Amino acid sequence: MTESADPRAQAAAARELAARARRLAHAVGEGAERKRLLQYAEELEEQAARLDAHVSGPDKSRIVEQQQQQVQQQGPSEAANDPPGGKKPR
Repeated sequence: MTESADPRAQAAAARELAARARRLAHAVGEGAERKRLLQYAEELEEQAARLDAHVSGPDKSRIVEQQQQQVQQQGPSEAANDPPGGKKPR
C-alpha cells in the first residue's frame, strides 16, 4: 500500500487491498493459503476502520449527537403546525 498523508485515502486503499485479497482467497481454493489471505483481508479492514475512527475523532460523533438533541428540543416549526392550504381553523 502506498503511503499517503490523507487517512481517508489510506483507509480506501486498505479496503481495496482487502477486497483483492478476498478475491484471491476464493480463487486459490481451500487450505492454509486461503485462510491466511482471508486473515490478511480482515486485518486490512480493521486498519481501515482505525483510520476512519482517527479521521472522525471522538468529538465529531458528540457534535452530531448534540445537534440532534437541539433539533429535538426545538420542536416542530410554525410551518409544520399550519394545515395544508394555509387556512387555519377558527
